[in-house]
This record gives sequence, structure tokens and C-alpha cells, in this order.
Amino acid sequence: MVASNSRFSYSDCFQLMDQAIADAKGIRIKFASREEAWHFRIRLHTARRIDRTDNLETYGYGHPMHGKSAYDPLTMRIREMADGIWLRLEKVDAREFEVASLADDEPQPELAFKPAPPPERVVERILEVKSLRRRI
Repeated sequence: MVASNSRFSYSDCFQLMDQAIADAKGIRIKFASREEAWHFRIRLHTARRIDRTDNLETYGYGHPMHGKSAYDPLTMRIREMADGIWLRLEKVDAREFEVASLADDEPQPELAFKPAPPPERVVERILEVKSLRRRI
């Protein structure tokens, strides 16, 4: 089944993304299953792509919105919490990071990488490869 390219098919997505943009940090939407949240996240990304495509025609080359969407500052993440499956529409600029300059950084020993232990039982199979004969 082919997804629609009509803006009107995604009016629910645009409404929710507008709410997320208007909020200080974003919004979250509860779903019954991970699959439903995953499907709706695809619909949100499709709606954002449609908005970018429409802005290519609406705004001329050189305009700040040419080929961009007002919804680009949003990230969509599926989170399984104690109270259910949530799709979070988070504003990128609302994230907080701990940042430190490398110039002021004192050298610290790095933690050694520990590879995962091998499985207890490894079964090896040798495949027999036969050459193909071609008729010419």
C-alpha cells in the first residue's frame, strides 16, 4: 500500500506537531503497542517531509524556509515506560547537555572495551559448494 502525499491525510500529525512546537519542551502521546507508536512515528516523519516539499514551492531559493520545515526542530522517540508505550515529540533546543571543553580536560584513563563473551556452544557447519555448469 502506498502512503498518501496529500497534506490533508496527515492533519492529525500536523496538529500534534503544532502542539509540540508550541510547548516549551514538547509533548508525548500514549499508544497501546510499540507497533502503533512506530507506525504513527512514520506518519509524523512523512508529514514533515510533505511540509518540506511544499516549502520548496512556497519559498524561493535563498529563503530560510526553502526546503525546510517548521517541524524540523522535533525528534520523535518511542519510550516504553512503567505506565505504557509513549511516543515523545521533543524539541531539540529544549535538551540539556553537560558539556566540557577538551582544552580544560585533565587526562583520565579510558575504560577498556570488554567484548561480549562468546556463546557457550558454537555449532559450525561446512557448506558444500558446487560449481555451476553453463551451457553455451
